[in-house]
This record gives sequence, C-alpha cells and structure tokens, in this order.
Amino acid sequence: MSFLQKKHKGWLFVLAAVALITLLPNLSVAKNTKIRVTVGQSVTYKVPNNVKTVSIADTDVADVVVAGPREVLINGKAIGVTTLVVWDENSVSSIFDVVVRGPFSDQKIELRVKVAEVNRTKAMELGFDFLVDTDQIGDKSTGGTFGGSVATPSVPLSIFGGIPTEGASAIFRWVQGSDDVQAMIHAAITDGVLRVLAEPNVVAASGEKASFLSGGEIPIPIASSGAQGGTTITIEWKEFGVKVAFLPTIVDSNVVNLHVAPEVSNLDYNNAVQISGFVIPAIRTRKAETTVELKDQETLVIGGLIMEEHSKQRTRIPLLGHIPLLGYLFSDVHNVTTQNELVLIVTPHLVRALPPGTEVPLPGANEEK
Repeated sequence: MSFLQKKHKGWLFVLAAVALITLLPNLSVAKNTKIRVTVGQSVTYKVPNNVKTVSIADTDVADVVVAGPREVLINGKAIGVTTLVVWDENSVSSIFDVVVRGPFSDQKIELRVKVAEVNRTKAMELGFDFLVDTDQIGDKSTGGTFGGSVATPSVPLSIFGGIPTEGASAIFRWVQGSDDVQAMIHAAITDGVLRVLAEPNVVAASGEKASFLSGGEIPIPIASSGAQGGTTITIEWKEFGVKVAFLPTIVDSNVVNLHVAPEVSNLDYNNAVQISGFVIPAIRTRKAETTVELKDQETLVIGGLIMEEHSKQRTRIPLLGHIPLLGYLFSDVHNVTTQNELVLIVTPHLVRALPPGTEVPLPGANEEK
C-alpha cells in the first residue's frame, strides 16, 4: 500500500470518528412517548402488540394495570413524572414517560396576605372635681373634692369663673337661692391601634405548599452526653417572628381549598433560663390552623389570638421620688395590663402565566408626557 493510500484511509477514519461523535448525543437523547394523566383520573393507552407484562418506576406517582390484550390503564396518583415499561409477547420492551399533572395545572394561586396586631387595651382617664357653696342666714360654708385633677383647684371652679379648662369634658351646676353646686368631669377613652406586621403576596401552584417567615432564628444550645462521659453542646436554630404556611388547592374552576397555619412568636427575656452560661430566652407563641374553601378573591379573616402582658408603671415626684427608700413615699406604682390581638387576612386570587413573548406594560407607560 502506497503512502498516499495510507494517508487517504487515515483521513477517512478521522471523518468517520467525527461523524460518530456528532451522532452520539442525538442517539442518547431519544425522546420517549409521553402519556399524560390528571391526578385522581385514569387514561387508557393502546400498544401495537399484545402485552405480556408491565412495570412502572414510581408507584407513588401513578400505577398501571393491563386492561386488554393491547391496552394498558394508567391511574394518576400524585403530581410528578415516572417511567412505564411495556413488554410484548416477544419480550420486546417499549418505554413511555408518564406525566401526572394537577386538575388546574395551568392556573396559579396568588395569596394576598396581611398580618396585623390590634392593641385592644383601652386607656381610660377619669377625673371628677366637685364643689358645694352654701350661705344660710349669714353662715357661709364651702366644700369640695379635687381628686380628679381636672383643673387647678379653685373656688368657684375654674370653668364657672370664666376661665377656659381644656381638661373638662362635662360640666354641671345647680343653683337654688344661695346654694350653688358645681362639678367638672374629665373622661377620655383612647381607641386601640392597628399595626401591620407583614403584608406579603405569595404565588403557589395548586396542591403545593407555600410559606413565608418575617423574623429570624435564635441559636438554642442543646447539651448531650458524650461517648466518654463528657458533655457536648450542639446548637439548634429556632425560628421566631411572623410565619404563615399555606396549602392551596383548586377544587373547581373558581373555588380554592385553603389550609392555612399562621404563627406569631417573639422572644421573652423575662422568662429566660440560664444553662452553662448561656441565657436562653423563652418564646411566646400565638398560632392557629384551619382549612376553608373560598371563591376567587373571597377573604378569610382569623382573629381572637390574644396575648396579655402585665407590667408595673411607676410615677414619682421629681427629686423627692428618687430618694432611696423614702422615695416610695413620694411615688405611685400601679399595674398596667396590655392586650394585643393577632389578625390574619388572606385573599386567594386565581392567576395564569402569560404566554412566552407577551409584552408586559410598565406602570405609567401609557401616560401622556
């Protein structure tokens, strides 16, 4: 064989190797026939030859039975993808991809959530100033009480003497002859205050869990006995803050089955414990759990999760109230109780994804410049 013939065959070998390498990826990604089924439903599929036996990879996603000589029945059990293998009477196998989808897989659920805290404590102030002035046969007497501190004590009461009194919300005066009865009342109620803790929007697929956490994690040391009798400290992280878990499922074209579990927790250092030099705060928690069915854009409201806090408030006269021990004679300590109610508002909204290539208008794009 001449040198040119050897060189020519060498080039042919190189070209054949390049062609084989190019074709191998295409051969390895050969696509199997897909059989689509909905969760909770069944479909039948006909094969060209008589069925000998069948096998499915993941029985949690779907199962299969032989329904006829050339027919198989596939039952959808859970959302996912698995592989079905069918052998014919000649022991030749055919592979299929079974795709199990939800009944409303083209729809998504947007959950519009508001978590708020309402201060239910009503701060009520009440004051009462009373004055009686009588004059009988030259004997004049005056008496009263100013415990309410509506205004600076005066005779007659300041408002009846023509002096404006901002603290008075009600007045009373009765005059008969030389008798004069006067009263001023100050009463006020401060309404509760609403405070929004979180206001997220969460998008989830039907039948899939979703959750959010607005807060943080605190390290908790856990002591355990070691292999040689010593003590080993490990760290476990505990979540706290505003946390809500959802499980929305579309059961009809306009109805959503919603499982919701809100939880609000905060660190309580007043009830903390100390272990091995670590100060571990307690965690005060308010949580609830419920399942309801709502139509599109209907609203679920969960309330009544009340947390009560007790504290002591001390008021004292400047300088005198700061004297050790004797300062208690010039101060006043009273208990203060605060009630906070947790309110959760959830509104499901059914949405669909936009087709690929759809232009999304920007806010203000159509406004005239």
